[in-house]
Amino acid sequence: MKLYIYSNRPPAAWQREIKKAIHLLSGNTDTSDLVVAVYIMTGSGMTRGTAYVRDWKHPGSFRTGRSVWGFTKHFPLPDDLPKRFKLIRLLIALDRSYPRQERDIYYWRFSYTSIIDHVALLFAHELHHFRRHHLGLHPRQGEQGANRWALEMCSEAGYDIRGERMNRLRIRKKRMKIRSAMDPYRIFRPLQEGDTVFIRKDPSNQYSDQYAHVIRPIRLNSKRMVIRTADGKIWRWPMIWLGLIKDETSVQ
Repeated sequence: MKLYIYSNRPPAAWQREIKKAIHLLSGNTDTSDLVVAVYIMTGSGMTRGTAYVRDWKHPGSFRTGRSVWGFTKHFPLPDDLPKRFKLIRLLIALDRSYPRQERDIYYWRFSYTSIIDHVALLFAHELHHFRRHHLGLHPRQGEQGANRWALEMCSEAGYDIRGERMNRLRIRKKRMKIRSAMDPYRIFRPLQEGDTVFIRKDPSNQYSDQYAHVIRPIRLNSKRMVIRTADGKIWRWPMIWLGLIKDETSVQ
């Protein structure tokens, strides 16, 4: 394994601890084809990792000018890179405080005592992907399996990390409830084809104070409703100018 650490602020002690964590967690894995690039940065705002382990990388693709890793082009290219390799990139944000708790995109909640604990779990998660796709280990395990394995490995190695998978259904229901409460057009969501709405405003004054029929239910992000006026014409009418009944306050 080749390990390279870059930083726009050189915390020497942290670099030693990061190297120790990566070598410790990869000790039982054949990493002869692996390159790990760690970027310890101020101003990045985010700690993240990516494993490029399905296809071979080469020295020309070690750095990139695209995506969230575009900053890597500003750091030097190592002169001892293998001709081909699998790559793990880790970005460590220095402007975050610890202890900290955060939730990842896979609905896991993690608690880290220190930045080194965070790095350890992040690397172990990406190492799981390397082991699965390059070494044929962990068959049929995806992101959930990677989190479970990483947490177990880090705990066994003595890192102070707590993690649990959250109830995804409960989170989804809570989000839907919040979204519904903030939805200015929620009164129109139940309407079906043939239902009636009241036109409160028409800049041309042709259809003001008239009823119209719904042509189809509104889409999730729509601000207009497809309606048919009394003369048979079909319109995409702004819902802010519609109501359900004549004496109802218009939607604002």
